[in-house]
Amino acid sequence: MSLSAADYRPRDAEHAVLYRVIDEHLDAFLETAKRHADGSPLPEFVKQEFRDFLTCWVLAHGFARLRCTDCAFERFVPFSCKGRGFCPSCGGRRMTECAARLVDEMLPRPCASGC
Repeated sequence: MSLSAADYRPRDAEHAVLYRVIDEHLDAFLETAKRHADGSPLPEFVKQEFRDFLTCWVLAHGFARLRCTDCAFERFVPFSCKGRGFCPSCGGRRMTECAARLVDEMLPRPCASGC
């Protein structure tokens, strides 16, 4: 089965439920977390993970312009956050890459007899 350019639908990150919840409630969450921790804010890397997530796959925060040399079709591909925390897109990509590396490079191949 081959896919054409018309079959591809890019992620619409800004309309996803997780994005909307974090965008709308991040400040309140950070303040509540600080109150529950006796005034200590969350570590800066945690706050940055949330902020980076809000830029993931959003064209306004940067993109690459790809052009097919054969047909001249162009597409804008938004940058990802490359997060290691809770971004479903980047986390899924990392899991897939790790699993592929394990299968291709680290795990032994099964023998022909199935043992």
